[in-house]
Amino acid sequence: MKPKKKKLFKIISIVVACLAVIYIGLSAYGSKTAMAIPRIPVTFQPSDLGVACEDVSFKTRGDDLTLKGWFLSGKNKQVIAFVHGGFQNRIDKNADTPGLARALVEKGYNVLLFDLRGRGESEGRGITLSNIDEDIGGLVDYLRARGFAMKDISLLGFCSGATMACIYGSRYEVGSLILDGCFIDQGTMVVRQAQYIHLPGWVARVFIPGGTFFTHTLYGYHRIDAISVIHDVKCPILFIHEENDPFTTREETERLFNKATNPVNRIWEASGAIHSQGFTVHPQEYIEVVDGFLSSLP
Repeated sequence: MKPKKKKLFKIISIVVACLAVIYIGLSAYGSKTAMAIPRIPVTFQPSDLGVACEDVSFKTRGDDLTLKGWFLSGKNKQVIAFVHGGFQNRIDKNADTPGLARALVEKGYNVLLFDLRGRGESEGRGITLSNIDEDIGGLVDYLRARGFAMKDISLLGFCSGATMACIYGSRYEVGSLILDGCFIDQGTMVVRQAQYIHLPGWVARVFIPGGTFFTHTLYGYHRIDAISVIHDVKCPILFIHEENDPFTTREETERLFNKATNPVNRIWEASGAIHSQGFTVHPQEYIEVVDGFLSSLP
């Protein structure tokens, strides 16, 4: 090899090696940022809910961690369990879970607010979109033990909590699902989150393969997308879409709706609202839509 070509080859090799190291490092860092959820303490006082509230705890299904929350008693036989988003706990100010819970209790529903593992006051390590069967399964087991019939248990999920509820409902029986801001697939969600902080979407797409590798290697995570499992959900679903949601579109919500199979499924769009703020912007209409949906079920 001629000296000039040899020098050029060496330079190219160094550049490629540096780019590979940068790619691997950023992919590993990105996977940690996306997957490892910091514990946010519950600072809200239950007395501030304005309705009777019971401190409760229950075991996860299979690995016996203790999850904690609040049970709010209503007058009817139906119970709505909130499944909060990833970087949240039972008190989600964005969705105003305290106000929503109070309004639902006033409408007659029992409500359970709880912290997924590693969040709030619950035991364990918080990992994004993980331990779905264990955490939500333990929740359902607890509600059944309190005497609620399966058909009367509804899961109300926000953002990634909506995806978790969808995935759980595709595997196990539950009365109904209310999916608020459910994203169609995780790749799209990663791109939208990047765009939300003013990064080009193509940058996120470039790092998805590396991020997928490290989320699996470091966290044992296996990707499951809502669009891939929604057809396996047999129970009724209410899809809630916020008109100005930067993370999911009306068209994507309709794709989920069209792929779901229960004929009583519904979609409601909260006009002028952003991600998970349908109740915040339209509190009365939100409650009427949820109540109308649940009241119509057999």
